[in-house]
Amino acid sequence: MQLSQSMYLFVRMVVVVSVIAGSGCAIERNSPRATRIEDSTLRADVFGLWVTRWDYQSADEIRTVVADASAMGVTDLYWQVRGQGDAYYRSSFEPWGEELTSPRGEEIGVAIKNQNRVLDPGFDPLLVVIEEAHLQGVRVHAWLNVMPMWRGKTLPIDQSHALYTHPEWRLSDETGQAQPLGSGYVVVNPVLDEVQDYIVRVVRDIVSRYDIDGVHLDYIRFLTDELGKEKLYPGDAKSLSLYARMVGDRATAGQINRTKYRAWIRGRITNLVERIGTESLSGHPDVRYSTAVWRRPDLAKDQYLQDAVRWVNEGMVDEIMPMIYTDKDTQFEDDLEAWYKVVDRKRVIAGIGTYKHNSGGQTLSQVNLGHPRRFVLFAYSSIFESSNPGQDDHQEMVRERTLKRETLTRFIDRVGH
Repeated sequence: MQLSQSMYLFVRMVVVVSVIAGSGCAIERNSPRATRIEDSTLRADVFGLWVTRWDYQSADEIRTVVADASAMGVTDLYWQVRGQGDAYYRSSFEPWGEELTSPRGEEIGVAIKNQNRVLDPGFDPLLVVIEEAHLQGVRVHAWLNVMPMWRGKTLPIDQSHALYTHPEWRLSDETGQAQPLGSGYVVVNPVLDEVQDYIVRVVRDIVSRYDIDGVHLDYIRFLTDELGKEKLYPGDAKSLSLYARMVGDRATAGQINRTKYRAWIRGRITNLVERIGTESLSGHPDVRYSTAVWRRPDLAKDQYLQDAVRWVNEGMVDEIMPMIYTDKDTQFEDDLEAWYKVVDRKRVIAGIGTYKHNSGGQTLSQVNLGHPRRFVLFAYSSIFESSNPGQDDHQEMVRERTLKRETLTRFIDRVGH
């Protein structure tokens, strides 16, 4: 099913007319952003697809991605524009993402880098995808990784990267040692005002210059798994001083109550989520605000300091996408139900890990365990052929992707009418 441009405009017109006519659409109270998000929007079809920064390197590849998605019936593209303190659009603040111009097969952060390599791809990927998607009536959500600063054992090529210009933003422990480079992400210190100010500016810049339909935050959480439990993060003097001023607890790094400290960090991350909504999206009432969240609300809050229940129930964000990536249907159903019990289910859009599934049938099984007309699939390269260097190109996998694609296309075509 392909949503035509005329149909897309008609649907948007109906929503506007309904508001003007006082149609009685339910608007939740005491909710800053919910005052502008109509019930009809929260019930609209979302056949979503995440597209990673590895899935395209040229304007033609972007056009292919959009054509593929539109042909399958996708209504919403969650398009990655920021990976690790870098940009996949023409940014005023951050350097180009190296994956855009890296030779395929070269592993960024491991291979010897050519310091003279031109990083500018010569086109603006975000402009291209917006133009192509809107012609097909497909919405584009700018997907940003918030906390990651860099990944890999070697430093960025571009000296303007924040890793060079603001090393003090990098998370460090109680000894003053910065989080070490490695195979996982090194991340920014989310409690610092200057870090939050910067991220707010980055999002505001995108919203003000591009005709996007949504802002979608990922890695808006504390990367507990990659930090370990032995050291105190953040353990630097500035963070501890800020904690002391805000909480009134002047304990040293060795004496600090870690449970209480982590609760404070959780609150600071929530503060950033709220600031993006109130500051970056101010004056842009049609831009939907969503976040990818951990698979269960208790794990999200306790382990990853992601108080997503509060974000939804206090109206800081419009929608959340729990990343329930599993091939076990019972776990999927249980995790999704856990979210449904604590927030308005209209604001929950299930994130489904198609890469975990051997067939389109299992993907559809999980779609139907949630809302069959509101889901997001991870990710493009698990359904379509992609330039993503991590994609398995064995014939068996190509055939599997083809079958998934055909199954999903038939399903969306049926339920989308």
